[in-house]
Amino acid sequence: MGWKLLKELQQNPKLRREFAEIFTHEIPAILLQDKRVRVAILRAIVREAATKEDIEKVGETIEKTREHVEKVRQELKQEILRVRQELSQEISKIRQELVKEIKALDEKYTHRIEELNQRVAKLEGQFSLFVKLFIAFNVPLLTAVIGILLKMIFMP
Repeated sequence: MGWKLLKELQQNPKLRREFAEIFTHEIPAILLQDKRVRVAILRAIVREAATKEDIEKVGETIEKTREHVEKVRQELKQEILRVRQELSQEISKIRQELVKEIKALDEKYTHRIEELNQRVAKLEGQFSLFVKLFIAFNVPLLTAVIGILLKMIFMP
């Protein structure tokens, strides 16, 4: 019959709740009357309760954990500083390379611009010479043509 009752309690949640409500009102009265039951309950509670020794062990564990965390924090801090230094050195190296390349390009294009300026100056000189030669050859020719035309007009 007891097994049947247990099986019924396991299968029926509503029956289980009602049984628990009734049983919780009756149990304290039963427990308080029987000294052996009270002693057994107290022993079970004491067995589960934390002792001063347990608390000290937990405190030691917490302290060790705290020390470990502090050690890891210091290691991490050192690692961050090391990485920062490496990064700073790398940035500095890249900056120097960039400045070097910019200077090389500047020299290259400055030289190229100077060459172009020299060529333009030569072209200007040649053009000026060309204009002078044009004038030098064409002025006498034009003077002769104008003279001939004037002679034809005024002396027919």
